Amino acid sequence: MGRNIVYKLIGACLVLVAAVLWILSITVPDIFGFFNLAWAGVIICGGLGLIFLIQGCIQKNISTLKKLKIWFGVALIVFALLCLVSAIAIPSNLVLPIISIVVALGLVITILSTGGVKWDEGDNHKIGYKGYHQRKADEEQNQNNSDK
Repeated sequence: MGRNIVYKLIGACLVLVAAVLWILSITVPDIFGFFNLAWAGVIICGGLGLIFLIQGCIQKNISTLKKLKIWFGVALIVFALLCLVSAIAIPSNLVLPIISIVVALGLVITILSTGGVKWDEGDNHKIGYKGYHQRKADEEQNQNNSDK
């Protein structure tokens, strides 16, 4: 089993729950009549957004992949908020401040989870790194020492 199966299983279950609730809203409207496509969007986008945020914060990946997962999660949460605006009548003057708070929170989470590491941090920034010419010179020196 892959190590990401838990995240994939939770995501698939979220889509399944939204689909089941949607069909129940059509077949049993007196109990589940409140549920519509907007609520399905809230469940799917919000849940998948949280999954991507958690993956970006927890998993040991290259900082670029971590940032990508976090920003994708933030985008899905913004879509969930837009679906929520459609599902329940949130005043329109509150929508943009809420979205800006979510984006700012995504920026903070990105900085905290990656530790401020740049995407182009490579081996040449590590202590003791030797370039191609330095390694070749060391090899020649070692070969000359072994010949003597």
